[in-house]
Amino acid sequence: MNLVERDEELSVMEGMFDAAMAGQGGVLLVSGAVASGKSALLRAFGERAAAAGALLLQATASDAERDMPLGVMGQLLLGVGSPDEDMAGASRSPGEAAMAGTGRRARVTLPAAVVTEQCGIVLEKARERPVMVIVDDVHHVDQDSLECLLYLARRLNRNRILMVLAESFTELSDNTRFQVDFLRLPGCRNIRLGPLSRGGVADMAGAYGGERWRTRPLVTHLHRTGGGNPLLTKALLEDTAASLADGDESGLDDCVPGEAFERAVTACLYRVDPALQHIAWALAVHGPQASPAELAEVLGVGRESVHRGLTALGAMGLLGSGWFRHEAGRAAVLHSMEPAHRARLEARVATVLHEHGRAATVVARHLMLAQRIDDAWALPTLIEAADRALTDDDVALALSCLRAARDLCTDERQSLDVRAALTRAAWRVNPAIGARYLPDLTAAALAGRLGQRHSAELAGHLLWFGQVDQALAVLHTAGRGAAGAGLRHRLDDIRLWMDRTYPGLPRTDRPEATGDVLRAPSAARSIHDRVATLAQAASDPSRDDVVVRAEQILQGTRLDDHTVPMLVATLDSLVLADHLDVAAYWCETLVKEATERGAPMWQARFAAVKARIEVRLGGLAAAEESVRTANALVPAEGWGVALASLVAVAVYVKTAMGRLGEAADHLGVPVTEAAFQTPDGLLYLWARGCYYLAAGRPYAALDDFRACGDTMTGWGLDRPALVPWRTDAALAHLALGDRRRARALAEEQLALVGPGAAWTRGVSLRVLARTLAPARRLPLLGEAVEILRETGHRLELVRATDDLSRTHRELGDAGQARALARRARQLAGECGVPAPEAPPSDTGTPSDRDGTGAARPRRHPVELSDAELRVATLAARGLTNREIADKLFITVSTVEQHLTRAYRKLDVQRRTDLMAKITSAAAGSGQRSKRRHRAARHPA
Repeated sequence: MNLVERDEELSVMEGMFDAAMAGQGGVLLVSGAVASGKSALLRAFGERAAAAGALLLQATASDAERDMPLGVMGQLLLGVGSPDEDMAGASRSPGEAAMAGTGRRARVTLPAAVVTEQCGIVLEKARERPVMVIVDDVHHVDQDSLECLLYLARRLNRNRILMVLAESFTELSDNTRFQVDFLRLPGCRNIRLGPLSRGGVADMAGAYGGERWRTRPLVTHLHRTGGGNPLLTKALLEDTAASLADGDESGLDDCVPGEAFERAVTACLYRVDPALQHIAWALAVHGPQASPAELAEVLGVGRESVHRGLTALGAMGLLGSGWFRHEAGRAAVLHSMEPAHRARLEARVATVLHEHGRAATVVARHLMLAQRIDDAWALPTLIEAADRALTDDDVALALSCLRAARDLCTDERQSLDVRAALTRAAWRVNPAIGARYLPDLTAAALAGRLGQRHSAELAGHLLWFGQVDQALAVLHTAGRGAAGAGLRHRLDDIRLWMDRTYPGLPRTDRPEATGDVLRAPSAARSIHDRVATLAQAASDPSRDDVVVRAEQILQGTRLDDHTVPMLVATLDSLVLADHLDVAAYWCETLVKEATERGAPMWQARFAAVKARIEVRLGGLAAAEESVRTANALVPAEGWGVALASLVAVAVYVKTAMGRLGEAADHLGVPVTEAAFQTPDGLLYLWARGCYYLAAGRPYAALDDFRACGDTMTGWGLDRPALVPWRTDAALAHLALGDRRRARALAEEQLALVGPGAAWTRGVSLRVLARTLAPARRLPLLGEAVEILRETGHRLELVRATDDLSRTHRELGDAGQARALARRARQLAGECGVPAPEAPPSDTGTPSDRDGTGAARPRRHPVELSDAELRVATLAARGLTNREIADKLFITVSTVEQHLTRAYRKLDVQRRTDLMAKITSAAAGSGQRSKRRHRAARHPA
């Protein structure tokens, strides 16, 4: 690559070369930061001098050869062309014997004869033609070669010799004699190479990739990241070209440092003095808040050395304002360290930061990467940092600190405290992570070795995973110990939560509350107590203060690990009381806060509540998405007994959408038996019953609905708003042809609901209407539609509107039937459920109906094809489409086509209605088969 912004320096060099050609030699000292382009400049000038007829003698000094006597002079004399034996003799000196067998050479004064012999060769060549002596990295020159160079420099004023020496002026170990002795010579000049300007960087970019690379954004990024260092800038250009080759069209708008940049930074780092390396490493490990005083203490050097080192790193283009210009630069410096050295440096940094009183979270970040530190302050610092990180919603840092603390623990009690803290922190991400510690914590709690605060938390964790017996034992043990008022309140809170979560727990098994919380004045009542009071109010239709009570809790409660279950319960109470709009607003607000604070488990809990709200509102697609979100945030093993509720929503949504195969897949997810002691288990039974009913298995559905009823009655929670099991059981009885029992269940639920505009009343009226003659259905269905429209339950509104449309059709009101059918199809589309079948345009004449307006039976039974009959019969027996396809060796698509035609011919909408009509269809098909058989035997 061509030299950029070095014309002025080349002009000076050419002027001095012309003077040397005329017999006036001199010394040119070229100074600059590491990788500032000194070597490229010397190489370019050397080529020009050689082309002009000068003898070019070149050498490069190295720190590795600093103790090699006359090493640099040996390189220079190789260009003279002397015989090997003469060169070997000239390079020998008394100092060689002094360094034999040792790592460093003992300083021995170089004899004058050797200096004269070495330099005489060069002076002799200068009589023949001009000589150009170039030494790169002269600051690493060995002492004997330095003596020779100084000898030559003092004799250049009358010789055709130009000596060009390049040094890094930012080195910490400056050779004072070298600088003083050379710079005081009258024929010596010094030029310094600075970083490239923005224009110089633009020239480099244009030379590398053409004019289109000179864009302002790219040049700005190159200059800011590379600091004008030619080597770093060239590496950034290579990385930009690589990104363009990979198809990244944004490469010319931004430069992203890559492998070439990392290699360039590493090369710069290993070309500097080791002391400067250590400063760069210490700075990269310490972080952007490092002060020179702290770095000096970490490295055990003076502040002035650190200050000079930082200045040197800045001149290299690696730092800007005392910190790395780009994080990739810091990463490259860190990667250049040996792991063991970094671990030691991290430990030293952690110790210094602790002694300087830095925040625990700052110190802990280094402790976790350091070699083991057994000092007494290390473990408390990690625990304090974990608490601070949790408060700041940095769960990842908290877990890392606690894992490091766990590995440092030697005391059993401290180890238990750390495991309890690990469980609490992991709960915010995925309870399954902390579940591994529960057995050890439980054993310690039962043995009285776990603190009471941790025991209260442990009981809640055990209840989450359905380990009720262990939770009860832990609470009994904790309650026997002495505790302050705060801890007694905490234990009472757990007991109140247990009452709500496990309502079926026998009273004899429940730990007794102290009563302090229940007797406290309202201003001092715990959130658990207020949520319990809210739940009672939500179950009483006559109460009108549910929203006020709920919003007082929601507005006055900070979202944290302890309050999430209570906030979920508050939202559930709003749903139970049918305040869906309020519940949806607050649920969305809490989801947003949980997302902003980076708590996956909180997000998942509120997403599950949102799914239940959407089901009530009829937004099945939104409910499906919420379930998917909850499952993505926390896997099934982390949900404990609450998994039953999540699976229930998924099963109900898939069933309502007509995707029975997917619903069956969700039922294959294992749910713990303990879940059926909770309200979540009720939802699971109810959803599974709805699936069985839709799949044509009314007996199985009835079993689940009755199990719901028996459980709710036994718990004293027989509330239709929680699970309307009676109306669903009534639908199962209707599918079995037991209209009388269906009507009794619907009327029983209607009596429980009472008057008002509750959605459960609308559902009860709709199901009750299905047990009555068409003429008696209209007022019930009309009221049901009004209630469901007012309460916003769109899915139930679809069903009620469709039933009302069919009733009008049966009564001969075709126009009203079609209008209602269109409305039902529109609502079905909004809900994401299959649209009800449109009523036929010809609904029959009045003579086709009896005196009540009901349609008379058809004169001839409906005839199904043999294939349609086989498919419909299997569907009526409860087989899924996939099972039918496998049994009949046909595709699922063929099954769906046969069922669609069978539904249309039999005038049914659901599988549950097939059973009542399949017999007559079979009879019709049988008669047709007989006619075919006779026709085949007696052809016309």
